[in-house]
Amino acid sequence: MIIRMIRRLLHLLLLGLSALVVAHTASAQTVRWDPIQGTLAVGQTSELQLVFEDCSPTGQPRLPGIDGLTLEFAGQSTSTSIINFTRSDSVTFTYAARLSKNQRVTIPSFEVETNKGKFRTPVATFDPGAATVGGTGVALDNAAASRLVATPASVWAGEVFTLTYSLDASRNYFPDFGRGQIEWNAEPLVAEDWSRPEPLDFRLGNEPRTGLTYRTRAVARTPGSVRLNAVNQLLNLSVGVTGFGFFQQRQYQQYSVTSATPVLEVKPLPAAPSGFNGAVGDLKLTSKVVPLTAAVGEPITWTLELTGTANWPDLPGLPSRAVSKNFQVISPQAKRTPAEGKLFDATLAEDVVLVPSKAGSYTLAPVTFTYFDPKAGAYKTLTTAATTVTITEPAPSGLNLNVMPAATGQASVEDQKPKTPPVPAAAPLALPREPVFGSAHSSVPLAQRTVVLLCVAPFALLGAFWFALALRHARVTDPLRPRREARARLQKLLPEINASVSGSPASGSQLSTLSSQLLAWQHDTALLLQTPSAAPTANDLARSPAFQQLADRTAAIENLTALWRESDRALYAENIPLPADWTTRAQTALAATPLPGFSPLRLFLPRNLFPFVAALLLFVVLSPIASAAETQNPAASAAAAYRLGDFPAAEKTYRASLAKTPLDSLAHHNLSLALAQQDRWDESAAHAAVALVQNPAHESIRAQFTLAAEKSGHVPAPLAAFIAPGFFQRLVLLTSPARWQLGLIVSCVIAAGAVGGLLAGAYLRSSRRTLALAWSVLGLSVCTAITSLGCWLNYGPATDARAAIIWRAGTLRSIPTEADTAQKTTPLAAGSLAQIDKSFLGWRHLRFEAGQSGWVRTEDLVPIWR
Repeated sequence: MIIRMIRRLLHLLLLGLSALVVAHTASAQTVRWDPIQGTLAVGQTSELQLVFEDCSPTGQPRLPGIDGLTLEFAGQSTSTSIINFTRSDSVTFTYAARLSKNQRVTIPSFEVETNKGKFRTPVATFDPGAATVGGTGVALDNAAASRLVATPASVWAGEVFTLTYSLDASRNYFPDFGRGQIEWNAEPLVAEDWSRPEPLDFRLGNEPRTGLTYRTRAVARTPGSVRLNAVNQLLNLSVGVTGFGFFQQRQYQQYSVTSATPVLEVKPLPAAPSGFNGAVGDLKLTSKVVPLTAAVGEPITWTLELTGTANWPDLPGLPSRAVSKNFQVISPQAKRTPAEGKLFDATLAEDVVLVPSKAGSYTLAPVTFTYFDPKAGAYKTLTTAATTVTITEPAPSGLNLNVMPAATGQASVEDQKPKTPPVPAAAPLALPREPVFGSAHSSVPLAQRTVVLLCVAPFALLGAFWFALALRHARVTDPLRPRREARARLQKLLPEINASVSGSPASGSQLSTLSSQLLAWQHDTALLLQTPSAAPTANDLARSPAFQQLADRTAAIENLTALWRESDRALYAENIPLPADWTTRAQTALAATPLPGFSPLRLFLPRNLFPFVAALLLFVVLSPIASAAETQNPAASAAAAYRLGDFPAAEKTYRASLAKTPLDSLAHHNLSLALAQQDRWDESAAHAAVALVQNPAHESIRAQFTLAAEKSGHVPAPLAAFIAPGFFQRLVLLTSPARWQLGLIVSCVIAAGAVGGLLAGAYLRSSRRTLALAWSVLGLSVCTAITSLGCWLNYGPATDARAAIIWRAGTLRSIPTEADTAQKTTPLAAGSLAQIDKSFLGWRHLRFEAGQSGWVRTEDLVPIWR
């Protein structure tokens, strides 16, 4: 029994806890404004947040319309907090609120659909406040002002008058007027469009001001006092500077400047005379009859033309005309032709065709037109002159008197007149073509630094080759080379002489060998000592350069003189052998003879480094002429979907292909076709531009690029010249940037090889034919390198591996979020080209060629090489 009671108590306790949790959860789910009350500065953009606590909207909330308050969606954010083990989630919609009227505003309660059901927002109330510029405390009215002026201030009903609107701001706040768009409700006036803004510069006291002036014309239909609606225009004013030095950047805040509402006095028109149809202005009426003489049945055209400045939207038409009953009248619709961009300047023409049925003289009565002249303040009547026409009998051959052509099949008079020569039929407008089968994989261009290094490397090797040739030439042309070679031979010869002298008793052949060895010793010794005589005397040896630097010159000369005499006796006397110590003394004398070694620095002598200059001059004087593979990989399903008109399916397939192979130019091209078929020309143009850069030689890719650029109205600036390419642009389109880079590098390698050949020819004295071939190769490689360089650089920033095209106009943000409305933003045009240098979640940081940078959404970009 006790156990059963305990179980019941536990069940009741659990039910109570569940009810408390449900009640707490229900009470925590709210939708509210933050703040819910307070002050909004008139003309200044403020931030209001619609907060969803523990729930999220199923879609974009539909806000009620509030007179004088504009709410623009600025971003969305989510947050989660855990306090005392209790989790709370919230979704915040941020709105840019701008109060345009100095009045209290109330945001009424409205219903919002959420994932937890429907909730109603509480009422939010805000009082107007004074707008100030940043943290300066300066009132917005002192920093910027606008005026709306009617000229004249008092007009007649229906009179065309001028409205002038101007907006100016102090130059101290570096005003940015944006695109100059203004907001104005013309009612109850009828007004033309505002003119283009004109610059405005003046001084207000000591303060320079700048601004814009607009003009338009309008008409007030109803007499009385008319209060004109205020004009609103957005303006950006500088509120400070961030950064320092070169990296300073101005911070701007947006304001709405509202003009005053002047009163226009509209005077009623005086009592109107008969025939007045409401025309007010300055008008002219002309009448023209052609021809004045005609035969019965021939048409006569009577033209009335009313022209001038007036309230044309209120004019019903021209007055009626009276003609004789002997005319059949054909009255087509009157034609009104307004002046371009004008509402109150027009021409109203009406052609009446008169077909006479009886001969005679007829007078076409004058036509009168009454209008009100606001300058004179009175009614005026325009009257045309009476015109007499003469109708004669028809020609004897007879003319068909019917106005309509006879149904006999015979040619009419009009058919017998000469006709305009036939004009060739115009060609139909371009359409997206069929998708291209296969795939064409492109190569990513190298970085500029890499290309420069690869182009310079062959010339660095050329320098090493040049130094090797110069060193060889220095050794060959060394003036001490014969003496060094003679010394080397002597060092080898003396041991041989010693062997011949100290051997067995001399035979005939041994004596002959010794004689030739001694003669060789004398020859090389004379060469080493640079003596002028083959049998030098002591005086000859004393003058030898070899003994100039010796400390004991006399002993060396006497020793060498003795060696020479002894070798002469052994050669030319009979049975006189060489002394036994002759070779020892000869080796001592050879070792005592100084001879400097070879200096590698001799290669820097001009005659060693630049012998090819003389060869070049000689050659000029003597020579009369010194001068992405496609692989078959068809996307059958995508092509089939495209032909069946299922363009979204084809788009999906091509996007999947690009996700795997982003360098497939044909996939970009086919995706551009599928997007074009869905009238998504902006994104189609971006993919067409990518395909062109990756594979410019493909004819279908070039055609789609031109078509998409024309339809979308934008193209990346470096590629604009390819829409209607000239000779050089057609040369650039022969291949991709990566291949032009390859052509440049190969040309530099060949040029370096050709220069190396010229150097080798100059040092080794090659034939004229070889030199001519080297010069030809050098000239051809230089021309190819210049062409490749120009074609590669013509693609501009599109050759950067990080390049991307912005296909959708949007906003460039200073931080990667849409929730923070305090950040600075700037409009971003579709078709812009930039480099991606950072990424963060679904954002990419772009850097533009001019130095600007900022964040955009990833889905707004089409990378070229990624």
